[in-house]
Formats: sequence, structure tokens, C-alpha cells
Amino acid sequence: MATFFGDINARARGLRTHLLPPSTLDKLASAPNLFALQRDFSALGFVRPDAPASTAALEQAVRRHAAAQISLLSRWSEGPRRAALAVVFEDEDRRSIQAVVRGAQQGAPAEDRLAGLVPTASLPERALQALAAQPTVKDVVHLLGWWQHPLALPLLEPAGKPHPSLLRIEVALHRAFARRATQAAKKADRHLAAYVTQVIDIMNAWSVLLHFDEHDPAIVDLTFIEGGSALLRGHFEQLMSLPRFDEAGSMLVRQFRGSPLSSAFRHGVDNPAELESAILRAQIDQQNRALRVDPGGTAPIVGFALELRAQVVSLRRIVWGVALRAPSALLVPGLEPA
Repeated sequence: MATFFGDINARARGLRTHLLPPSTLDKLASAPNLFALQRDFSALGFVRPDAPASTAALEQAVRRHAAAQISLLSRWSEGPRRAALAVVFEDEDRRSIQAVVRGAQQGAPAEDRLAGLVPTASLPERALQALAAQPTVKDVVHLLGWWQHPLALPLLEPAGKPHPSLLRIEVALHRAFARRATQAAKKADRHLAAYVTQVIDIMNAWSVLLHFDEHDPAIVDLTFIEGGSALLRGHFEQLMSLPRFDEAGSMLVRQFRGSPLSSAFRHGVDNPAELESAILRAQIDQQNRALRVDPGGTAPIVGFALELRAQVVSLRRIVWGVALRAPSALLVPGLEPA
């Protein structure tokens, strides 16, 4: 029997109406300083009126507001549907763990490691702060293991080496997510299964872009993740064997042509920040199309989670843009809810 998502679907649509519209994001981006932005955040219910007007406080307010929204979605996902929809929450956890592990490897300040993250029920704000405060990658992974986080176990072995490899830890993380997500999506519908396939394709595309210059044949076996559709292993091997990066970029564009992510790769892969934003926008657009095809499926649930992530990204950009007095036109690059 197919799993019924109608009630969660309706609630996700309701949550979507509480996301900030483009006009509000534009108004926030036009704030002359952090004090004015803090007042605007207070009026929207993001912070208390007496909250500090600082980048750290406003970023934390953005994360806490997102956590409250995602927590509602999590509480409504009871029974057998929780296992299916764990994909949505573990995708955020995967991104959070990757960011915190990278921050620990780089020795970045704790607050910087939390940039743009969305807390979940399994990694709430306090847990993310505790992870971000860990001095080493090994400490981050061991804390996750102590909490018995579902993505932690495969990370313990590579993190336990005398000199842990960040690459091996990240690949173990991505493979753990891909394995669990692929199994969970079987309990949902074709839209969630397609979303998981899409995320795996994105992870493989980033592996090409990040590791192409190493020209190491072992990279294929080390980094490729099974389960995608636009980038199969043969494509991945061909991409990593090309002599020049521009050739690999052109091939990536061709591979995603005709896929839901085609718009993201249409303008090339030379700017990672722009590509990341374009991929998120394309993912949201795909969920909107799926919603029109199957209004009772999981598309509104996945779409809301992606739009919430987009809002967090946009609000963080606005906070720092206002702090640095950047032109407001540069602060809202089309990631706001559609």
C-alpha cells in the first residue's frame, strides 16, 4: 500500500506561506545598518526587541527560526512516514556535518562553521554549536558517534586514523547518506526517489569540480557515489580523464542537459558560488513542477525544506551585506521562495 502524505503535504504548504516573500527580502536588504535590520527582524518575529544588533546574533536568529519551522515538519512526520521523510532532514544534517568538519579541519572560528546551516530535530542548534566548538575533525566525529547520529558510524573509521583524511571522511558521509536515502525513498513516492537521485548527481558533480586538477585515477574509486542518473560511473571516469578543466566543464553541462538541473549548469561551472545558488533554485523549480503533476505527493514537503534552506542562505547574505554596507541589489540573488 502506498504511503499517504496528504496531511503532511497540506501542512508543508501552510508552512510555505510563512516564508518571507521577495518584497520582504528586498526591504531587509535595504536596511541602512545592523540596528535597523535588527528592528526589522524583531518586527518579523525572528528576534526579541532587546536582542543584540550583531551579525552573530542575527545569524543565530535565522537558524533558530528555521529550526522551529523544520521542527514542525518533523513532528508531523510520525509512524512509517518518518523513515521515508528522514531523507529531507538527513540531507540538512549531511550538509551541516560537512560544513562543521571542514571548519574544524581549517581551524575556522566556531560561528563561521555554522554559516547557512539549518538545524533539525537530530542536530538542533545546541548540537550544531557543540560540534562547531570541537577543536579537531576527530572530535567532531566522535561527538556525533557518542550521540549515535545515524550518519556517524561510517565516519568513525576514517576519522580514527592518526592523520584523518578530510576527503575520506566526506566521501564516507556522502555514501552513508546516499545509502540511507535511497532505501528510505523506496517507502515514499517517485518524487522523493527522484530527489535522492538528483542529490547524488550533485555530489558527484562537485567531486569532479573539486578534484579534477588532481589528475589521480584513484579519485574515481575514492569519490564516486552510486545512485545518480545524469552522471553514471562511466561518465565520471570520462570526466576525470579529460586533459583540461574547460573540457570537463563542457561535458558536465552536456550531461545535465535535459535533466531538471539543466538550468543550473547552462551558464557553465566556473563560478562555484553562483553554481551552488543555481542548483538550489533548479531543485526548488523541480519540486514546483512535481507539485503540479502530483499535488498529493511529497513534492510540497521537499520543496518547503529546500525553500527554507534558500531563505536561510538569503538572510545570511543580507545580514553580512548590511554589516559590510554592500549594495542592496547584490544581496537577494533570486534564492527567495518562488
